[in-house]
Amino acid sequence: MAEIINFRKKAPDESRLRQMKIESLRRHFQCMRCAFRCARCGSQINNETRSAGGEQYAAPYIFCKTCYEEYKEYRKIKSGEKPNPDYYWHNDLWVQVWDFWLKYQESMERYRQSPEFLRLMDEVEKFMRRK
Repeated sequence: MAEIINFRKKAPDESRLRQMKIESLRRHFQCMRCAFRCARCGSQINNETRSAGGEQYAAPYIFCKTCYEEYKEYRKIKSGEKPNPDYYWHNDLWVQVWDFWLKYQESMERYRQSPEFLRLMDEVEKFMRRK
C-alpha cells in the first residue's frame, strides 16, 4: 500500500509559500501597526480621539484617549507616585498587565529588526515589484 500512496509530507509549493510570506507581512503591518487603531485596545481612533487634550503627547505607541490616560497613570505608578485612589482597580496586577504588554511590544519591535524578518520583507518587496 505504501508503494501506491505517498505518505511523505510535501513541501509547500512556491506560490503557496509566496502567499504565506505576503499574508504574514500584511497581517503584521495592517493589524499590529495600524495608525488608525489604538495599539493597546484596538479601538478605531481619529484625530479627536488621538489628541492629548492640549498637552504634549508622550507615549511610545498610538493610544486612544482612555488607554493614553491609563498609560500616564501607569508611568506615574512606575515612577514611585501613589496611584490615584479613584482608580482602585489600578492594583499590582493591573501594573503587571501593563508591564507584560509593554514587554510584548518591545519583543515585537526586536522581532521586526531581526535578520529573518528583514529578509522576509525584502523577499516580499521583490515579489511585489515583479507583479
